[in-house]
Amino acid sequence: MSHSSRLVAVALVLRTVLPLAAAELPEVKVTEDNTVITRSCRIVIPPGTMIQDADGNGVIQIGAPDVEIEFDEGAALRGSSADTPPDEYRGYGIRIDRQANVTLRGANVSGFWCGIWATRADGLAIERADASDNRRARLKSTPAAEDGADWLFGHDNDDGQWLAQFGSAIYIKDSAGATVRESRVWHGQNALCLDRVTKSKIFDNDFSFNSGWGIALWRCTRNVISRNAVDFCIRGYSHGVYNRGQDSSGIFAFEQNNENVFAENSATHGGDGFFGFAGRESIGDVGEHPVEWYKRRGNSDNLLVGNDFSYAAAHGIENTFSFGNKYLANRIVGNAICGVWAGYSRETLIAGNHFENNGEMGYGLERGGVNVDHGGDNRIVHNTFVKNKCGVHLWGGANPDFDKRRWGQANGYASTGSVIAENAFTGDALAFHFRGPGQVTLGRNTLVDVGEEMTAEPAYQVVRDESFAVPPLAIPAHEVLGKTRPVGARAHLRGRENIIMTEWGPWDHVSPRPAAAEKAPERPVGEKKAAKPLAASQ
Repeated sequence: MSHSSRLVAVALVLRTVLPLAAAELPEVKVTEDNTVITRSCRIVIPPGTMIQDADGNGVIQIGAPDVEIEFDEGAALRGSSADTPPDEYRGYGIRIDRQANVTLRGANVSGFWCGIWATRADGLAIERADASDNRRARLKSTPAAEDGADWLFGHDNDDGQWLAQFGSAIYIKDSAGATVRESRVWHGQNALCLDRVTKSKIFDNDFSFNSGWGIALWRCTRNVISRNAVDFCIRGYSHGVYNRGQDSSGIFAFEQNNENVFAENSATHGGDGFFGFAGRESIGDVGEHPVEWYKRRGNSDNLLVGNDFSYAAAHGIENTFSFGNKYLANRIVGNAICGVWAGYSRETLIAGNHFENNGEMGYGLERGGVNVDHGGDNRIVHNTFVKNKCGVHLWGGANPDFDKRRWGQANGYASTGSVIAENAFTGDALAFHFRGPGQVTLGRNTLVDVGEEMTAEPAYQVVRDESFAVPPLAIPAHEVLGKTRPVGARAHLRGRENIIMTEWGPWDHVSPRPAAAEKAPERPVGEKKAAKPLAASQ
């Protein structure tokens, strides 16, 4: 510890003990690296100060539990000079390790590989932070052509690959009972990463206009994520030219994320709106467990309710190899490939959603409202389908390689046992498409001005039963936190034509439009009203 760091620590020990009102908090002026905070205080940073994290352990280090740290109005912790490219940002702004019940309020952190990094920090509260403009990659894809080097691969993170390879504005690991609220991250790559986080509350945040993930989860359980804006989290898109998304997403959930609630979030204009994958351990790519261990392994028993998953380059909701998830009363409109893709998933309830104009840029037969390959025992009920390339598309068939996997042996993957009933189809090009060996029950559905009712291969058994009893739509009791209403707040930007990429990520529709974006071959969109940041009190 440097001499000045020791002085800060000693001074704080001598100050008034918690709790203190904000006006009574002692001031600590931060002007150099390795400032250690051990008591509640108000951080003051002289205007224009730039402090590099020279040794990679955080410029500000929280060295005690049960402290409240508040940034003075106008204080900003900046880790790189203004002319440093964002892919050359290094170090960590604020580091919290093994300190419980830390409250960080009003932090303004930019120019780092990671703005706020917390590990083993139970009870952490991050409030009213702005961690915009932290590390992000320079994109190689152009308006004319995709570059495969831009793809994100989030399939591995047990050894800290996400933070090491991609960076993050805020990264929380191995923590329970955390709160992140009323905070903002624009112009980064990954806004908030949760790594083995449980029973936490993430709400009223605006994590939009980033080039990777808005909110990412790895092995997270029983969290509430509500009323956040995670719009325009995307890379690898050029309207009318190619639609890839490159594994970016508003909400990203990989490797056994279970029993979480995602309620009333706006996750529009992403690579996907929600991108979930059971995980490599779940399906047996890594590790080895007895067959019974794999039963119902995946992203399971999550509730996605009242969200807007629209205008994605790929899928509104993608969640594969998973069980017992509920997708209820979501708005799923204008996604380039399809609204929901739930491959190899079972016991899914897809109910009360609005699917419209999905599948315009679908890849082959994967297109439209709901696509489920090799999944079964799913319920698709009480939804409205309007002008999709296909309403519901189910398919199955043999997969000899997957038969060898213990996940396949434990769970099966037959396209059987699903029910489609009490849905309304209006103007869809095709209502139902069934391929390969399988079986489905078609209850009572309403079709109006549909181009074609059904295409079904002989090997797929369609059981028509209009008397099939479907209970009324019932939304299970769930917690919704927050005061904002992000769903619909950016209605003036609806449509994928408003995804306009720069070399650093999506244009925010507030800053001057970059010259490179002006040359993009997207379809003309005309004049658009400027977007405004979503205020916490909105």
